[in-house]
Amino acid sequence: MANRTCKHTSLYLDVSPHASKAGFKQLELLTSKELLEDEMAFPGPLVLPGDDLADDPEYPPQDFNEWRDEEERNPVTNERKTIYIVPSPLFEKSVSKMQAWSVCSSAKEQDARAVNAPDIQDIVEYLSAFFYGMDVKIFDQPFHWHKWESYDGAVLKHSNTETRIGLKSPSKELFGIRCRASPDETSPMQVNLNDVLDALAENIPSDAHSIMILLDQDMYEGDGDIFCAGRAYGGSRIAAVSTFRDQPACAPKDNGHAWPSSHCAAYINQLCHLQTYTTKPQPVQRKPNSGPLHAAIKATTSTRHESSSSSIPSEAPTAQWLGRVAVTMAHELCHCLGLDHCVYFACAMQGCGSVEEAQRQPPYVCPVCLEKLAAAIGEGAVAGWNDEVWSMAVREKWLRAQRPC
Repeated sequence: MANRTCKHTSLYLDVSPHASKAGFKQLELLTSKELLEDEMAFPGPLVLPGDDLADDPEYPPQDFNEWRDEEERNPVTNERKTIYIVPSPLFEKSVSKMQAWSVCSSAKEQDARAVNAPDIQDIVEYLSAFFYGMDVKIFDQPFHWHKWESYDGAVLKHSNTETRIGLKSPSKELFGIRCRASPDETSPMQVNLNDVLDALAENIPSDAHSIMILLDQDMYEGDGDIFCAGRAYGGSRIAAVSTFRDQPACAPKDNGHAWPSSHCAAYINQLCHLQTYTTKPQPVQRKPNSGPLHAAIKATTSTRHESSSSSIPSEAPTAQWLGRVAVTMAHELCHCLGLDHCVYFACAMQGCGSVEEAQRQPPYVCPVCLEKLAAAIGEGAVAGWNDEVWSMAVREKWLRAQRPC
């Protein structure tokens, strides 16, 4: 596998060689080169073996008009424009054993102590920038993990054994949350996200556009799942994200080809076993000052080359964990605004089939999804958005404020 010393001299700016074998066809009228006359600005989705689009290559695109006409889309209004973030539930004394659930099974004690979990205030600041124009607040009425019947949170031995743990809402209602041992033994225990979301749905504030709970515990959705990092029910305005799988002790090691270097041709060719393909798209040679993707790769490559493994800043794993969780949260909250998975470009709204795929995806939304996001927030919460005289100036100001994300 290509490693951290790779120079990334050639890049795939459209799909990978595997895309045609998987049956995926990129929409020709919506390419970065056609839209922006700069193919480096927004490269295409990679569609590598095992990726979400490789497994479902005919996933239907959602254009702007389809997004606008979606009946279940909940509009942002001045009365309902707040995103609430619910911190991970606290522990009642009766379930103190649950505290072990958030520790990766392979983590060494010294590693776990060295990395700080994402700070919720940092997350709020990130989401406030991403969803500029909406209010992002911490939900200040805590949920609590609680004993359910006789079960006190002791780790189960087998993943095919399912029990329930209690989740007490701010209104003191107790919900039974299904839980099980992790099938891949990465986490000690997992909680069922559907049960958690049922509890969350009963506690939506009147001024909330949407509400999301952030869990320290690993999650699963159904019997056939290994895990699920995040899920949103957009029509119900509820979402849940787990920080568990992105913690450094659990996440795949960075081999130097996380985004933006995931578009490196040498890396992609090895993942695709290129010699087995009859159709071989041509990568593009990187050149100085050749566009945003080049600049992003140059920045990350310079940082890696300047830092040996022994001199990487101690805060780097914490920042990486925070970044990955924040992007997942933004993705799920975009679903609450009616955005579907993106098939147009490499985009934060792409579907995701694994932690590895998530690391290869960008932290920004593409032009198609940005237009939806801008309209969702602008039409409902930004003064002057539809004003005949000032509309263009107002929209440009919003876009400038949102661009850092």
